[in-house]
Amino acid sequence: MSGEVAELKSFVRAFLRQNMEPVPPQRANSGKVHLEVWRSPNKRRPVGLEMDHDAHVNFWLVRMNVPQSLPVSITAVQKEPKGRGWTDAEGDGANSNLSSYDEFRTKRITRLAVTSIDDARVVLEALLP
Repeated sequence: MSGEVAELKSFVRAFLRQNMEPVPPQRANSGKVHLEVWRSPNKRRPVGLEMDHDAHVNFWLVRMNVPQSLPVSITAVQKEPKGRGWTDAEGDGANSNLSSYDEFRTKRITRLAVTSIDDARVVLEALLP
């Protein structure tokens, strides 16, 4: 993992702790290894996080909470509900752990792959009131 990605992950952690609240997993024994979910305290806008990638952080958002204007450096993939999961135009799914959270279940979602602090700030600040 590069130093830039490590700094990105530190920024995301600090932002979440300061501005959002964790959503408890449905199962008490969940280690939140591959996914953790947070939400804004007032608007209740959720964000799912995958922080276990070496080159980026994945943000999972309910489609209506995606910022209108995203930097070109953010890779966005739209996912449609399909049964208990999701799929995109390529037939690829989403993190199946999202289906354990009422905040995401059966909703249209978007995965945003973020590689910089500035891009993470755009995404996270859009979730706040």
